[in-house]
Amino acid sequence: MAVSAEEAAFLNPNKLNGSQVLERLKAIGLSELDAGLVTDCVNVHKAVMWQNTDEVSDAQVAAARKFLDDNRLGVSVEVSPGRFGKFIWETKLVRYSVQKSAVSS
Repeated sequence: MAVSAEEAAFLNPNKLNGSQVLERLKAIGLSELDAGLVTDCVNVHKAVMWQNTDEVSDAQVAAARKFLDDNRLGVSVEVSPGRFGKFIWETKLVRYSVQKSAVSS
């Protein structure tokens, strides 16, 4: 899904760079691997799935979701328990409604 120039201007209003996103996700408590993969998804604006055994709590996932949404980074995350103690991660692309400014006459 391509992002239009208008939508791109609306994304990441705080102008967070990849290092800042990575550090914030790690501060929330995500593992280095998971934080890095989510950051990559933000940087390249792609949706992916992966699984691993790194522990993650519902509170950490909720905090990561809130951070991504509050900063309009264009990606959301879902984490589900898998088999054999693994967690299944999925990032999804998010579309935000772009406010059209009123045209003055």
